[in-house]
Amino acid sequence: MKKVVIACGAGLATSSMVKSKVEDILKKNGIQFKTIQCTLTEVDNYDGDVDLIITTMRVRKKYKSPVISGSAYLSGVNEDAVTEQVLEVLKK
Repeated sequence: MKKVVIACGAGLATSSMVKSKVEDILKKNGIQFKTIQCTLTEVDNYDGDVDLIITTMRVRKKYKSPVISGSAYLSGVNEDAVTEQVLEVLKK
């Protein structure tokens, strides 16, 4: 089972939107997963123990887990490219 953290500033609105889209993508691709929704400051609690971190905010910190910007799921711009990145990481 793949573990995915989805983080935004407050851990509520934008991460909820991204979480919904990511869950739909993973279901369609037959990937078993568990999502964790949190604030950006809480990401440190999960780093290294999850398969992927998706954020809606710019991240300058280096994490052990792979990090992908999920802003495309909010704007619709480059959404397909981000989906490819997410699937590439989680199909390993």
